[in-house]
Amino acid sequence: MSHAKRLPELPPLPASASAAPSELYQLVLKSSCYPPLMQRASWTLAAPFKEQSYYRSPSDSIANNYTLTARDLKLKNVCKFKSSSMTGTLLSSAEQRTASLQSITASLFTKLVLFFFRSTSNLLNSLDPISLYSQPLTPEEQFVVMHLREKEISKQEKPPSRNDIERYCYYIYNGVQEDMLAPQNKEVMNVILKHIPTHILANPDLENLLASLKEEIKADYRISLMKAIVDYILMDPAERERLFIGSTPCPFPRRVVRAPVPWHSSYEEVKSWNEKNLFVVNPLMPTLQQLWLSQYSHLRFVRTEEMLCRDLPLLPTEFEEVIRRHCVEAHNILQNKWIPTCASIFRDEKRKWLHFAPENDCDSSQLVESYFRSVATLMSLQLREMVVNSLEDLLAFFMIHKDGSDFTEPYEEMQFFVPQILTVRLSVEEPKIVFEPPLEECWDLISHCFRDILHSAEELPKVERFLFPELKRDDLTLSTVKPEESLFSEYVNKLEKIFESNILGPQKYLNVYRKYSNLLNNNAQQDVTDFLKEGHSLEAFTEIDSLTKLKREIASMHVTVPLAMFCLDAVQLNEELCSRTQNLKDRLIEFEVMENRELNRRYMLLVCMVLAVCVD
Repeated sequence: MSHAKRLPELPPLPASASAAPSELYQLVLKSSCYPPLMQRASWTLAAPFKEQSYYRSPSDSIANNYTLTARDLKLKNVCKFKSSSMTGTLLSSAEQRTASLQSITASLFTKLVLFFFRSTSNLLNSLDPISLYSQPLTPEEQFVVMHLREKEISKQEKPPSRNDIERYCYYIYNGVQEDMLAPQNKEVMNVILKHIPTHILANPDLENLLASLKEEIKADYRISLMKAIVDYILMDPAERERLFIGSTPCPFPRRVVRAPVPWHSSYEEVKSWNEKNLFVVNPLMPTLQQLWLSQYSHLRFVRTEEMLCRDLPLLPTEFEEVIRRHCVEAHNILQNKWIPTCASIFRDEKRKWLHFAPENDCDSSQLVESYFRSVATLMSLQLREMVVNSLEDLLAFFMIHKDGSDFTEPYEEMQFFVPQILTVRLSVEEPKIVFEPPLEECWDLISHCFRDILHSAEELPKVERFLFPELKRDDLTLSTVKPEESLFSEYVNKLEKIFESNILGPQKYLNVYRKYSNLLNNNAQQDVTDFLKEGHSLEAFTEIDSLTKLKREIASMHVTVPLAMFCLDAVQLNEELCSRTQNLKDRLIEFEVMENRELNRRYMLLVCMVLAVCVD
């Protein structure tokens, strides 16, 4: 049974009327059953039907429908508001409008507060006072409060009857025309489609399903908007009575539970302390970090990629020169670009840190000093990151030869196809072959390159030197990785293991020259001397042939010997051995020439004696 009053009915048509009812009769009959909700013709869209009973301007009509508490207010009355009689004078027009709006706002606020307390007074009285003031409430206690509130509201409203629901649904689907609705924003559909995988949207078999879903979304939007308009109009009790709707279905209660926060006061205290003392949350800190990430995080003290692209291997002195040049260039970029840019940020954004500075000479400067210590810590961490990355890159540069240079004899050049790093010359230092420079000096040079990276990161000034040039202190440089740190020692130890595995090959390759040791220790020279003393004239030709073959063998040996990290330059050594072999060969040749010359002299003397005897 409906809780609304009985619907008015038109008198039935006379029995003698045989023609169909007129359009006017049908319109009146329909209006008597379902009074109109919205005006069919109005100056504004979606104007409620109830506005026809009043003479209001469009602005007054809009304000009327905005809230029920302002439905009797008009703009002309607002403009005529006067100040209190106690002042005795009239305010200016601007002051009148301000005072009137404030008074109206206060009046509305008072009504809302009274309404709230009236509706909740019974609920508050029914609750335990201890539970109300013992903060915070647990989730279970919050649910109890919400259930009591919902019960209080349900007691005030009667459940809708079947007729109420039928009429309510009728006005939702027929009471508001679609042209009165605000169109749905196109971005809503675009946002929805972004959550669907592209391969599904592009599937031609799903086009009909996609179209139907889009229409369903549009229909849901229209129905939701119509329902919202109907619900808003039915908030007016007079409209409920006119439309014969006693009550409407109660919406599903919205319940929000707040987590218990017994730490709220301590949180606020710590938060306030952090904002004043924890400078990492200062707005300039993310700015400095973004500057570093966008422009300088890729910077390295040693550009290993560039070194790999150039002609390798290099002489140790050339390698050291390249490393120092890279370090100097990186140091100049940091000192002449990075730090001045950071200082300019602090100059341009003074308002974000100047409140830490003391206002007068009597105040302490501890806060601003702590702030710039935090800035220096951040910049030192960024610099340290660059140093560590440079050390890792240089270690990775040598790690390509981590497998070492040891090989199985006989030596085969194709075993070592990766580009070498350093060129070491082989030279003769009687009675042995030596490396030039020695392998120990190569290790000192490589380890010194790692220390050059640390040295290049030192003596970089803090931003205080640019912001306060008159400041004189000893701690105005950024900190970086120190040589005594275990981090640096670990990199050096890893490098040393790689170096030790790469010196085995060069040392082992010297065995190739072992059969030529008599050329290095002058034994071959002594053997030739002893041979010549014995006077083997014909055998000397055999020795000359053997020395010629030996020289050809030495000349055909590897001029450059790739051995992982090192490339041995044997040009000088081979030339020296060939030269010594040639000297021995020249001695034998000279001996044979002199011996043959003596024999020829004797033969010519013999011939002359024979001819003289024959003449006589």
